[in-house]
Amino acid sequence: MQTGLKPNPEEWRPPLVVLVGMGMGAEDLSPRVLSWIERADVLVGGRRLLDCFPDHPGERIPLLSSLDEAIERLCSVARNRRTVVLASGDPFFFGIGRRLVQALGKEHVFALPNVTSIQALFARLLEPWDDVKVVSLHGRSETANAGRWLDDLRHCSRMAFFTDPRRTPAWIAREILAAGYAHHTMIVAEDIGLPTERIGRFTLREAADRAFSTLNLVAVFADRDHCRAPAAPFEDTVLGLPEDAFMHEAGLITKTEVRAVVLAHLLLQPGGVLWDVGSGSGSVSIEAARVGRLREVIAVERNEDRFRDLVANIERFRCPEVRPVFGSALQVLAGVPDPDRVFIGGSGGELPMLLDMVSKRLRPGGRVVQTAVTLDTLEAARSFWLGKPFEVCVVQLQVSRSAPIGGTLRLEALNPVFIVTVRERT
Repeated sequence: MQTGLKPNPEEWRPPLVVLVGMGMGAEDLSPRVLSWIERADVLVGGRRLLDCFPDHPGERIPLLSSLDEAIERLCSVARNRRTVVLASGDPFFFGIGRRLVQALGKEHVFALPNVTSIQALFARLLEPWDDVKVVSLHGRSETANAGRWLDDLRHCSRMAFFTDPRRTPAWIAREILAAGYAHHTMIVAEDIGLPTERIGRFTLREAADRAFSTLNLVAVFADRDHCRAPAAPFEDTVLGLPEDAFMHEAGLITKTEVRAVVLAHLLLQPGGVLWDVGSGSGSVSIEAARVGRLREVIAVERNEDRFRDLVANIERFRCPEVRPVFGSALQVLAGVPDPDRVFIGGSGGELPMLLDMVSKRLRPGGRVVQTAVTLDTLEAARSFWLGKPFEVCVVQLQVSRSAPIGGTLRLEALNPVFIVTVRERT
């Protein structure tokens, strides 16, 4: 089928499959769309959508939990029989459209889109939605998008969510509260488009303890007063947080210039896991989380005072993807996910054993970046990687900052730092 061609239902021949967006229900279907449905030999869709056509004489294939099996059967049936697939809303807006085209090919699908539930909700609210960030949590794995949507919430004043039986409105509210975003309002649309439709507005704490219909849609709005309030520190800063933005022991923090080079050498990728060993104040963990859209950052610190600073900084900068872990890295990292990237800012005198563990657990394509301020630490790191299937690069970074002297400026040197970068040999 050529792109842009409008087939005629009277000339419909298999294996062309017609994909129908139902909108909010059968009342949203035009006469033209109904003419396609009337000529179908087979109707495919969820039970609720199939029930909209109780008198249709065609065979019915329900889309159950095993979508792969249903699509396989659909492909077989559609070779010889006129088949309509019923989808809620717009099938190409977080719907079945993508999977169907992948299975059948674009030349064998004709789509008739309709109103989405997001459109319907915002029409009910009489609100524009062109600036709304829409996220689907429906059927996602435990790790998919973990923390990503909370990071989006930091930058978006309005978001909408497709939910599922596990990621309910109450679950979303609890996650947002745990991340420190208390100044938000939740709107829950239940059974939208049905006679039992209800739309309620709740505080996050109210929603966190409520049960809702399984057929629901969620919108989250930042409170207007909160939007006008002073922003969190450096909320819009992408890279280059100054040292005084963090709570830390005097001088015991990765300097801004060094941190920038470390992040560059880490080559962070979205969805990855970063270990930050000897994290101190957490400056590298927090900036990595803000820059890299990581799945998780595991920040390990064994000093109690620095660990308190780490926890306070995570809360201050609203980085729910950073997990603070107290204790010796050799002990506490045993039960965490394997890393894609590792930053070592301190080893607590356990460097050889730590590097041995890192080398065994680093995921394929991973990288290790370590800072060293003494020649002994540099040599210990370099010696460990010798003879192993890894490439080692050492950068010596010398930073001087301007300082006032009289009516002019002089340069004041910081301690030189060695940055050791390790990656698998190719």
